[in-house]
Amino acid sequence: MRALPRSLDPLSDETLTGFMLRLAHRLGTAPGAVAIRTGLTGHRKENALFRVPIRLLHDLGPEQVQTFARTARITPTEVSCLLTSSLAERYGPLNGKFTPRSSAARMVNGNPWLLTRTPRYCPQCLTGDESEIQQRHGGAWRLSWRLPPVFACPRHRRLLRTSCPACRQPVHTVEMNSIIARPWDEDLHPTQCRTTIAPRTVGRLQLACGAQLAEPVEAGPEIEPDPRTLEYLLGLQRRLLKLLDPAGPAATPSVGWLIPAADYFADLRALLGLVFLSWPAARSFAATPALAEALDREAEGRLARAAALRARPGKKYSSRPLTDPPLDPLLMGAGLGIGERLLNSADEEQARELMLPLIHQASRVDQALSIYLRREAWISFPLRIVSMNRSTGMAAMSDIITRGPIPKGGGSGAPAKGYRRRDPW
Repeated sequence: MRALPRSLDPLSDETLTGFMLRLAHRLGTAPGAVAIRTGLTGHRKENALFRVPIRLLHDLGPEQVQTFARTARITPTEVSCLLTSSLAERYGPLNGKFTPRSSAARMVNGNPWLLTRTPRYCPQCLTGDESEIQQRHGGAWRLSWRLPPVFACPRHRRLLRTSCPACRQPVHTVEMNSIIARPWDEDLHPTQCRTTIAPRTVGRLQLACGAQLAEPVEAGPEIEPDPRTLEYLLGLQRRLLKLLDPAGPAATPSVGWLIPAADYFADLRALLGLVFLSWPAARSFAATPALAEALDREAEGRLARAAALRARPGKKYSSRPLTDPPLDPLLMGAGLGIGERLLNSADEEQARELMLPLIHQASRVDQALSIYLRREAWISFPLRIVSMNRSTGMAAMSDIITRGPIPKGGGSGAPAKGYRRRDPW
């Protein structure tokens, strides 16, 4: 394939989708045309359906990387940095250790801990900087916005948005298994809402919303939580972003241990499910009254949906209402904040004391799911030490640590590599 006549330098933390939108806008063509020209859609079925498969958001094959780099006039390393697979080393839900899936398609499809259908966004970030290229084509649709634990923008001191302020629907909602909504619409700016505002009719595609999503810094958010809650959420977000940063710390404290960042995010994923499954046992750990009240409403609805699914015949999928991350940024921050507080325990004994009421309540609601959330392939070794040992008739914690956590039904294991006890102060 020949190189495109013009290209762009990828922006920091930019996703493949955002880069293609900006590149298509600079070339005056449709993103779907760019996808074909760069070798992303090589199958006739994909081209005929105007589809850029969602798996490409996560990873590309070696030949696809080389082809895309050559035609888009960027380096293979820059291509790799546009993909969510570049985050897997630090983000457990995309790491094969905690999400063992054999291909990019399996890693993405059915993985609620990657936002594939619609991203969150910061309107001020989309405005871009003062450079001419970003004034013309907008700022980056950030790769990190595709991760549920990224719910706020500390730079602009606001929670991210999930929906368009005009059509009130999730932005860039796709109509089929594709990473780009309306890939053949060449009239939309990269920072305009690409959601179709009405259902498709036979033989005709309805108009896109087209509302401008980028806003100047001085515009400010429409609604924000109270100052105390906002400050807490921004602080939490800064800590989580530091762990996601490739240049961030190699290990972080958790229940008296130092563990890799990927393990930490895997533990947060499991604890969020435990929080909803055991609610209101975890209510006292909410950082502010506003966050506790928001979780009251959310947990009530989730528990009701799960109970209804358990009561129906056939395959139930009753765990999904309790384990899927909230799309709403406030709720996401509220739940993760509780998880962080539990993991911040000074040692295993303190962590077990805090978590046992949650584990007991969760077991009463759904024992199978409670155990599933604490299985070996889902959480770190230190958290498994804390959560998979009973409170009665249990050996000393020091003895448990030396031989590993005791799963239900007995047995023993050896401590996994990559962990070490945190030095006492």
